[in-house]
Amino acid sequence: AKLLLLLALLFLVGLLPWIDNYAHIGGFLFGFLTSFVVLPHVNFSEEDRIAKLVVQIACGVLSVVLFALLFIVFYLAQGSTCENCIYINCIPFTDSFCQDSTMELRPRIGV
Repeated sequence: AKLLLLLALLFLVGLLPWIDNYAHIGGFLFGFLTSFVVLPHVNFSEEDRIAKLVVQIACGVLSVVLFALLFIVFYLAQGSTCENCIYINCIPFTDSFCQDSTMELRPRIGV
């Protein structure tokens, strides 16, 4: 319960300008999935060992898929037209609260 409260508090802090909640959510999911892959576990039976191995493989595959998806979104789909997605990173409490937090990413010329 304490960890969920801390998680909710940190998400709320991420609603301030210049704090990227997309990065925090992606890092949380990636860390959660990879923790099942790399942490040691105790087997109580053969069925338990097989079940934990299946979970490890599934989390490993999901981690690779998540990494590839985030890579594609970051590098290829930056011009998203999602109107409400801005509220994940910053909630405009006033008219000028989130104005400075927008970034316009442009490819470098001559690379």
